[in-house]
Amino acid sequence: MRILQINSSIRIILFHVFKKEKTVLSKLSSVEKEKILVIIKPLNFTLDSFFFRKEFSEKEERDIISEIIKSGVDALSISRILDWKQFENIIATVFDQMDFTVITNFRFKDEFTRYEIDVLAFKYPYLFIIDCKYHQKASSAMLKEAADKQRDRAEILVEMFPILSDELIRKLSLPLRRKLLIIPLVISWRDNVVQFHEDIAILPYQQLPGFLQEIDEYRDNLFRLNLYLE
Repeated sequence: MRILQINSSIRIILFHVFKKEKTVLSKLSSVEKEKILVIIKPLNFTLDSFFFRKEFSEKEERDIISEIIKSGVDALSISRILDWKQFENIIATVFDQMDFTVITNFRFKDEFTRYEIDVLAFKYPYLFIIDCKYHQKASSAMLKEAADKQRDRAEILVEMFPILSDELIRKLSLPLRRKLLIIPLVISWRDNVVQFHEDIAILPYQQLPGFLQEIDEYRDNLFRLNLYLE
């Protein structure tokens, strides 16, 4: 698919959904309206119903991003006009499109500390524990520190799984009586090369689809934890 840059129609959609910018339909050209409909019609929106809406659910936001990416728009262009929160939605959308079950901003706590995981993505036998780093100038040291922290979160999640199991099994449709491979990842906004720190992958998000397609080949060289579901 030819990669497209953001045009005025895509910009109008993004600013309406994520920036809460008001759009006056009568001021849009017929061409802009047609291009907007291409994106929103598969989601059962009309122009009126779409622009009447002031708030969108997290799933609707992901679906809108998904339709924009499907249309051929470069995800990098999308991320440049959104913020860190929407970057997490872009990452979740990539996993959605590759048939993973996804939840975002998963929070849990132990006796002393509260934790948050940006994205959890499951497709048997893999459960990815993902930290999204939306920093244009993120240093290598910063990303390695993030990898260390993500490994710690993964270990604590596995340790606490008996307490969290009901919620995670329900939200991620985890299978019972199976062994899962828990793999922490750090995904960066930066367009760099895939690197590894203590066997934890640090990916530029543009490389994520290819990484997931080849995960069986990467698996033996990645830090991973086994989780047995009873």
